[in-house]
Amino acid sequence: SNPSKLHHFLSQPPHTIMISFVMIYLSALLLTCCSFGFGFSPSPLRSAALQSTVRRCIVNSNVRTQLYMSVEDEADVLIDIQKGTTISPPSASTLYPVISKIAGKEWTGSCRYINANLQHATKLKLHGGVKYEINDDNKLTLSSFLTFPNDQTRQVVMEGGRTGEDSGAMTLNPLEDGPIIMKLSEVAPDTILINEVEKESGKIIMTSSITVVQTMRGTELVGVSHEVGEVGKDAIEGHQLWRMRENVEQKVVLSREFE
Repeated sequence: SNPSKLHHFLSQPPHTIMISFVMIYLSALLLTCCSFGFGFSPSPLRSAALQSTVRRCIVNSNVRTQLYMSVEDEADVLIDIQKGTTISPPSASTLYPVISKIAGKEWTGSCRYINANLQHATKLKLHGGVKYEINDDNKLTLSSFLTFPNDQTRQVVMEGGRTGEDSGAMTLNPLEDGPIIMKLSEVAPDTILINEVEKESGKIIMTSSITVVQTMRGTELVGVSHEVGEVGKDAIEGHQLWRMRENVEQKVVLSREFE
């Protein structure tokens, strides 16, 4: 009835006008179904709800258009129209920007141990390795092992993951019940931070960083761990300096000394 409004409506892009007509048609169809009792109660409340305003939200109109049609006061139907793209869950590289670069490979190496007085314990030989795995549901598994000088090996498997693109710390729990959990975060593009925490007390017993570096020998993981001491004693009881490379043979027992 208002020429200026009609002119404004007709000046909209063709796809916008077409979407508007589609929404008007759907609203009329729903009203007809309501009148004849096809699956809806013909109550005035429902009829009023079905005639509620169509809200249109265009986000970056050249890329994505979203339409919201209010069907009932408590329920909205979201129609998402995109040009040549579909909505999909975040990828592993988005959720795990650093870990995704080294996942699926076994990384093994050796450790130099430094005591609380910052002295290198040259006679203490430690070997170990880690492996990160991300499954199809973006669940993260961290397997690690440590071999002591007496050839005894301790292996730990932790599981957890992100539920969204939150870059904060995630919690990894032991696959088999144990007293320690891990708090893990990433600093893109190359660093992983880990706190090992006692379940009961919440005390941090070790804090570590792992950095992905490129050397003449290829990709390596350089790790530094600090063992937190007891209250009233040395704040840091020891330091572990790790350097690991990809174990192409995928054998947990393989280890190497620093060269």
